[in-house]
Amino acid sequence: MGNKHSNDPNKRIIPIHDNSGKKLNFFCNWFTKSRLDPVNLAQTCPPPVGGEMPVGEATILRDRPALRLDSRLVCKYEVLSVIGKGSFSQVIRVQHRVTRQYFAVKLVSSDSGYLDINAVNNELTILSRVQHPYVIRLEEVFRSTSKLFIVMELASGGEMYDRVVSKGRYTEVEARQAVRMLLNGLSYLHSLHITHRDLKPENLLYSDTRPEARLLITDFGLAHQGKVANEKMMETCGTPEYIAPEVLLRVPYTDKVDMWAVGVITYILMSGIMPFDDDCRSRLYTHIITANYVYYPQYWSGSDLAKQFVDSLLETNPELRLSANDALTCDWVVGESKPQMNVQIRARPASEFGSMTRTKSTRSIRSVTRSDHGHRVDPKEVDKLSSDLQKLANSRHSLQQAYQSTKHYGVF
Repeated sequence: MGNKHSNDPNKRIIPIHDNSGKKLNFFCNWFTKSRLDPVNLAQTCPPPVGGEMPVGEATILRDRPALRLDSRLVCKYEVLSVIGKGSFSQVIRVQHRVTRQYFAVKLVSSDSGYLDINAVNNELTILSRVQHPYVIRLEEVFRSTSKLFIVMELASGGEMYDRVVSKGRYTEVEARQAVRMLLNGLSYLHSLHITHRDLKPENLLYSDTRPEARLLITDFGLAHQGKVANEKMMETCGTPEYIAPEVLLRVPYTDKVDMWAVGVITYILMSGIMPFDDDCRSRLYTHIITANYVYYPQYWSGSDLAKQFVDSLLETNPELRLSANDALTCDWVVGESKPQMNVQIRARPASEFGSMTRTKSTRSIRSVTRSDHGHRVDPKEVDKLSSDLQKLANSRHSLQQAYQSTKHYGVF
């Protein structure tokens, strides 16, 4: 140390002066620091311009050798833990090195033959143009030759699905609070002509674990970006238990399909069971197109006003179904005690349920297979069944009459 020189010829000595005699402050400052300066680090790794950074080299963390990350991501964020895994992706929790804010990074293998890269790009396109308190926020995207690193707002409160399972069901106050946030987010999306098309408890996340946490709409892989209001769609997509009748009947549909899903979700929140549930798809779809569901007294936690609200969403005629804006002004959502809506509730007397045994149609949401790519609606299957479903509708004189008919509240 000091002015002493090493006798080891193989030992490299870094001079602190260059050939001009100027002191190299960079190396002196570097080695005297006890920790990295986040401000200087930010200057060496500036934020991307335009939302994406150019392709970078992969970095393998020593403590996670199986996790190959983009060097730009590691430069900007500290990797903390893996918080989720899927068939073709995994989610890690990171912290921004400068702001110390936490984010979730979704790692997607773009070279997987099973991955629908179009769905991923569709989701990124939509998320890049939305900003709302009740819609998940996209922070930035890093692209490499074989992976996408999608940095998003961290929703540490978990899925609505898990919260319903752990609670059994929501109280009416809790359900109203959740539905109000969901409708606010949907009203915003629909104003931009964005239809989600796959709303379900698994695709709704809470910002944190508090009871009053924000509810965030996520997973826009099946979403449709329209050009005009009330644009018609024809693609058969979604999750069987949440799909709207008009999709099953293979007729053009609008963003009202999201409102049908809100009705299903609202029913689930206040009962803990599925309104439409059957292992046989043809019977399940028959229940849906005829709006055949029951308010079981031993499961339902809501009021008659809550039933009326669900009825206004589980309306087989999309023209009569409430829009997101209209739903936000409903008495039940607002929480005011006004005269009831002009909807007649036709539930069976409670005495008929005294000795009722639990069947497939009264299973807890916990018993229903979690929705994944394998559980989504199969368009070919719907095409095969659509003719029978159309016959069922036509047997009631016409499709329009089937839409306007009185609902059933029994079980087939």
